[in-house]
Amino acid sequence: ADTAYIVTELEAPLYRGRRQRTIHLSGEQAQFVFTNSKLPSLHLYKESADGTPCGVTYRLAKIEDGSRYLDRTTSSTGEICWEGLEPGVYSVRELSSVQDNPGDTEHHVELFPGQTSTITLTNDKRPNLYIHKTDADTGEPIEHTVYLVKGADGHSIAEVETDGNGVAVVENLLPGVVEIIEKSVPEPYLLAEESQMVTLLPNRDRDVYFQNYKRPTIEIIK
Repeated sequence: ADTAYIVTELEAPLYRGRRQRTIHLSGEQAQFVFTNSKLPSLHLYKESADGTPCGVTYRLAKIEDGSRYLDRTTSSTGEICWEGLEPGVYSVRELSSVQDNPGDTEHHVELFPGQTSTITLTNDKRPNLYIHKTDADTGEPIEHTVYLVKGADGHSIAEVETDGNGVAVVENLLPGVVEIIEKSVPEPYLLAEESQMVTLLPNRDRDVYFQNYKRPTIEIIK
């Protein structure tokens, strides 16, 4: 007599395939092969523009079902690996990043059965601004000079003071045009009357130089 059996695949980690088959036996041995496709994986590598890995948290979500997501943070080598994903188009959204490496917030990637996809993301590094202050006659550094750094739209970004080397630093600036204004200078130097406008570019620090003269002295010989 012909007897029918239902064979159900209960578990196949990281694989996707036909889960159930009906087998008809009529007194003879029968052999059936279950063929599964491996679920795709996504390998992400994140680095800053200078090639160093940076710690970033990403949210992976399937486009057709954005409410389901997987958050992961890059390892010490700047890597994330999501395994056992369903095929489809995914959104990779940057949730947080080290402060000086802002990057694009979202990328799309399509995953196919049996394949591992790789995405490499690079962030530009925010520039630093170095303000140098020296004596116009001797070239010696001048400390305790205060500068105001403003954006092109006039908003204040930072107020800094030169150190013993005559240098003031403003770190982690957004690329764009900034204005450097000298607010105060120690005696006996004259305050710089003109400010300087400079353009800051990604991945490139900028140096700005100010030179000041001492106030003139009058010697009275009697």
